[in-house]
Amino acid sequence: MIRFGKSAAALLAHKTHFFQENDRLLREGRQIASIYAAQDCRRRCKCCDGPLGEPSFRKQMIDYVLCRRCGHWNGAFEDSDLFCAAVYTDARGAAYAKAYSAADRDAYWRRVRDIYVPKAEFLRDALKERETPADLAYADFGAGSGYFVAALRETGLARAHGVEVSATQIALADAMLGEGAVRPCALERSVALAASIEADVVSMVGVLEHVREPREILGALRANRRVRYLFISVPLFSPCVFFEMVFPEVFQRHLSGGHTHLFTERSLAWMAREFGMESVAEWWFGTDMVDLFRAVTVELQRAEALAGAGALWAENFAPAIDELQLVLDKRKLASEVHMLLRFVD
Repeated sequence: MIRFGKSAAALLAHKTHFFQENDRLLREGRQIASIYAAQDCRRRCKCCDGPLGEPSFRKQMIDYVLCRRCGHWNGAFEDSDLFCAAVYTDARGAAYAKAYSAADRDAYWRRVRDIYVPKAEFLRDALKERETPADLAYADFGAGSGYFVAALRETGLARAHGVEVSATQIALADAMLGEGAVRPCALERSVALAASIEADVVSMVGVLEHVREPREILGALRANRRVRYLFISVPLFSPCVFFEMVFPEVFQRHLSGGHTHLFTERSLAWMAREFGMESVAEWWFGTDMVDLFRAVTVELQRAEALAGAGALWAENFAPAIDELQLVLDKRKLASEVHMLLRFVD
């Protein structure tokens, strides 16, 4: 089962702050990059553990290295405990989620329906060819505020829960889904949890690229005889990276912050072979054209003499985003892919 393309309409509706708060987001991204650049140098590939050579390019203070063995793109520094703690955890806890208005709740469920339900439906449809999806148990690693858990349940996959390291995000999930839908997991316990989790399907939606020890996580899941499927969404090395290079004053969404390394079709194939998995279903779609649209929009707004061109740019380019993106998606040059992988005995 393979699918290409997805409408950008929902993404554009939910990510308006990327356009409106560019300077703040760019500043925060650079702060994270400065923390990352202060860590030890990365000597071995995040995907295959092969030795890394010389950098191919520098972007926002960071060198990036292509692994010649598996084709994975690596940032030049380690995802240390200090870096991961600075980016992924917080101490604000439940105070953040004390009270939510109806508007907050509506926004949460709009995001679930628009962004996450299509992912859950793709997973369900892929599993249908082999399983009865409703009979399976699902565990969402790095569940955040529970959006994908909510989507799984909305799609009829009721035996779903999540695990998350951030107390703030768990508090929001509790407020929206009820206590226990997303459970706490200490960052240092992630590998142990992967080895013992009681689930048929483990999902990592926008998570595998963030964990400090992806190989250890994958090895633990492989050794866990209960886990039969892994559903991932990961960022890919795509034209988006080049757009970010030529628009350095626009918020770097793709290769920055917590995205310290990027997958390729080749490195994903290597990963599947090494950890005994086969691809069951793939959905290739990206936001490269949305990112190009955003970059040009932000720069037009920045220059007073060009501000009037913004409406013309939107009028001419926005209607073509999906069609242009589909060309990249079909060539597997998208900025992300969703994959359902099966552990092979």
